Amino acid sequence: MRNRILKIILAVVILCVGSLVIYRVFFLQFVRVPTASMSNTIVPGDHLIVKRTIGVVERGDLIVFKWPKDPSIRYVSRVVGLPGETIAVRGRKIYINGQELPEQRVTVKPENYDEPGPLAEVSSEGIGPYRVFYGSSHVDESIGIPAEDTYGINAPFQIPANQYFVMGDNRDNSADSRYWGTVGREAIVGKPTSIYWSSQREKSGNEHVRWDRVYKKLK
Repeated sequence: MRNRILKIILAVVILCVGSLVIYRVFFLQFVRVPTASMSNTIVPGDHLIVKRTIGVVERGDLIVFKWPKDPSIRYVSRVVGLPGETIAVRGRKIYINGQELPEQRVTVKPENYDEPGPLAEVSSEGIGPYRVFYGSSHVDESIGIPAEDTYGINAPFQIPANQYFVMGDNRDNSADSRYWGTVGREAIVGKPTSIYWSSQREKSGNEHVRWDRVYKKLK
């Protein structure tokens, strides 16, 4: 009788572990963010839960995707333009088919590259479903950049079919679709939903947990 109970318990444990592994492999991914291109939405040291089930890709979605220039590299960005739309970037404002895209634009203090973390917010303008961040000394990116090297900055750009125009929320510190083009639907691997862990390494070498960011939902 005892052996039978042990076998049942073992079978249940194996089933649970197997289910977790399958769920992890096919539905979830865990990602650590090393750069500041999405600050303050996502900051260096944040660890993300990423849903692999993508569904419909909509404007404003946060996505993890294979970088078109090197598919072995994964990027996190926000979808700004959809297939077939015409996008134009004019300073801090984005225009879709000639209409200004509603975004909440936040001005921040200069980044501290020695201790990367949340940017100090100074003021904000505009209304939108998500926030994007600009340095207080923001300069029009089109200055000094050849037109052929950008997408949507010096001239309106029509997004190809089945492609998405993505940008980092830290607009002054993001290499995104403005500079290397669009992301194909097949390159999108998931959508980050929340931060399950966040830590920051100080100059001294000590690492502290950012408890205020743990379990934070992303939008």
